[in-house]
Amino acid sequence: MSGLSAAVVTACAAALIGAVVSGFVSDGGIKKILSLVLGAFMLCALIVPVSKAASEFSVNTDSYPSYESLSATVDEAYQKQLVSATRTKLEETLAAILNQNGIYPEKVEVILAFADESSIIISQVSIYISNSDISKTAQIDRLTEESFQITPEIIRSEDE
Repeated sequence: MSGLSAAVVTACAAALIGAVVSGFVSDGGIKKILSLVLGAFMLCALIVPVSKAASEFSVNTDSYPSYESLSATVDEAYQKQLVSATRTKLEETLAAILNQNGIYPEKVEVILAFADESSIIISQVSIYISNSDISKTAQIDRLTEESFQITPEIIRSEDE
C-alpha cells in the first residue's frame, strides 16, 4: 500500500506544480512547449513510483506445494477415480443390503487400501446407527461379514 500512496502523492504534487507554473506563462508557443514538458514530467512522476512499487512486490511460494507434488500421472489419476467410484458403490451396496433387512443406518463408510499395484482391499467398514437400532448390532455384523468378509465398526449416534 505504501507504493500506491507514494504514487498518488507524487501525481498530486506534479499536477499542482504544473498548474502553478502554467499560470505564470502567457499564451503562445512557450505555453505549448511548457505544457509538453509538464506532461512528460507528469508521466515520469506517475511511472517511477508505480514501477518502484511493482519491483517491491513479491509472492512467497515456499510454503505452498510444488507443481510436481500436486500433479498426478494419468495412471495415478485413474487409480484415484477408480478407488473413489469403488468406495461409493460399496457404501451404496452395503446400505441397500442393510435397508433390505430393516436396518437404516445414518451413514456407511468404507475405507479402501491398495494391496499392490493391481488390487484394492477393504480396510475398514464403519456403520453409524441410531440408538433405536442398537439391538440389531449382531445382525449388522452378520450381514456385513457375509457380504464383505470384514467385521464392521459399529458406531452409535449420541443424538437420541
